[in-house]
Amino acid sequence: MRRIDKFAFEHRAPGQDLDATSTSLLVDGKPVGVAIEGLQIVDQFDTGRGYLLVTDYNDPWEEQTVVTLLDAEFKQVAKKRLGRFFYVFPSRTFSVKAIDIDGESLLFHGSSPEEGRYRLAVTDVRRLLGPRVGLKASWDRG
Repeated sequence: MRRIDKFAFEHRAPGQDLDATSTSLLVDGKPVGVAIEGLQIVDQFDTGRGYLLVTDYNDPWEEQTVVTLLDAEFKQVAKKRLGRFFYVFPSRTFSVKAIDIDGESLLFHGSSPEEGRYRLAVTDVRRLLGPRVGLKASWDRG
């Protein structure tokens, strides 16, 4: 797994599409006709089995981190939302402070001790029609 700088989001004018939760993806500066969840790209990785894009909403009231796995043709294969329920808000919150590569996994460290950390790996997951490449995430207090 290695960090890359291949992807970007299409520029949005201030005030444009305020309710949008996904953004059009650019690859090497060119549109590819794909939109993924999130409003800013936090980090991106080549996994050898596809590309991982880490995105969020860049909003202090709606902190959620989304990890999207794309195949070689930039189609979405899997997606995980990182977070856990807090009793004060009815939403899932997790804001990434740092991402470390740990072999074939990524460690996502939250911005506060209460958020803990996630370990995420690209793996084969069981599906009704047989195993497919997907994402497996596990949380611990860090």
